[in-house]
Amino acid sequence: MTTFFEHQRASYKRNYLRNLICMASSDGNLDDEEKVLIQKIGIKRGLKEWQVNQLIDDPGNCEIFLPESINNRMNLLYDLMQIIHVDSQVSDREIEFMVSIIGAFKLHPEIFEQLMQLFRENVPSPAEWKEFVEFVYERVKDNR
Repeated sequence: MTTFFEHQRASYKRNYLRNLICMASSDGNLDDEEKVLIQKIGIKRGLKEWQVNQLIDDPGNCEIFLPESINNRMNLLYDLMQIIHVDSQVSDREIEFMVSIIGAFKLHPEIFEQLMQLFRENVPSPAEWKEFVEFVYERVKDNR
């Protein structure tokens, strides 16, 4: 029997992954590279392979899912940026999607520019990402 909290956690994971799928398919095409990365992220985030495949086959509603904590939001930004750059092509629709996510998270628009810079060459190192996250935390704290 699934408890309420287990159901909530599973729903969170599916909605989180749905954001990635919507981003990846925002250019009208879900490439094989994007599918493979989405599967890796989904499994890393605690979903089973069949659950990830089910979401890829039928993502459902592409409404933006907003994690509540800043930490979860930063994880989502990291994963979204990986999706954007996996095919080495950033479309206008992907940019629009990211700008809307940044706005929904109530982060300063310059954050997107910094994310693009950070991910331009490759996925940032853990140290680079940690430094960026700390910068964002400070910005969020200062805006309260």
